[in-house]
Amino acid sequence: MNIEQIEYQRNFCFSQNTTYGLGGLAEIAYFPENDKQAEEVFKYLSDSGKRFVVLGNGSDVLVSDKGFNGAVICTKRLKEISLNRGELYCGSGVTVGELLNYCKENFLEGLEFLAGIPASIGGLAFMNASAGGISVSEKIISVKIFDGKEKFLSNSDCDFTNKHSTMRDIKCLILGVFFKVFNQNRQIIEENIAKYKSLRSLQPKGKSCGCVFKNLPGVSAGKLIDDAGLKGLKCGGAEVSLNHANFILNRGGTSADVYNLICEVKRRVYLRFGIELKEEVVYIGDFNETDC
Repeated sequence: MNIEQIEYQRNFCFSQNTTYGLGGLAEIAYFPENDKQAEEVFKYLSDSGKRFVVLGNGSDVLVSDKGFNGAVICTKRLKEISLNRGELYCGSGVTVGELLNYCKENFLEGLEFLAGIPASIGGLAFMNASAGGISVSEKIISVKIFDGKEKFLSNSDCDFTNKHSTMRDIKCLILGVFFKVFNQNRQIIEENIAKYKSLRSLQPKGKSCGCVFKNLPGVSAGKLIDDAGLKGLKCGGAEVSLNHANFILNRGGTSADVYNLICEVKRRVYLRFGIELKEEVVYIGDFNETDC
């Protein structure tokens, strides 16, 4: 396959493709329509030695104002959904909303806790996202990846821990995820979705990446930030949410504002409690800390 047959866009704008609404440009972005195209792009970029990142719905990333000196593989068009012998396969570009609509139409229960998360399936597996006290890894059977060869990683192969997976440690492309689901009455599924959406509706409104920091065993990162008196703390156009301290909102600022506020929150929590917070947000591009 000729790489030029795959749709691409030069000067890809991260601010238009991330939930933070921030970030500069990438040299080029590719939009594969299927697994074969995605694998071709991955091989082409790997063989050329060009830097590249994989981007789904852009919901848990912070991109530098300077952009990214390289290419983007955008998985948004990998939309396959199929059901076989109780295993639900979702392409990495399928959104949570699309997944749950399919589950409703096909009377499939088990994934309603994801309702309202503005993410794609590949990103959920990559981050081992959680909601309602449930981690997505609890529902995953296996993950289909490409790292030069197409592979199927079992749940145990993925080394899922708190906001972590094997896929974060290796250079690979997540093509899709296999979930375990169960038959259920549609009304019950819809009621469960409504319940979890209602819970998420209480989260802060505005541009954010969701939770910035990982929770520690038995300790909420948001509570530590709150107890340190940091709700409402600002750095330029970035602000620690008054409603949920683990959210940092973009109030018309820059990526540098958000990054510097993240660093300041980490510094103050460490000074107060001797605990070092770890980010779950993924950084793309180069960042340099300066004072708020």
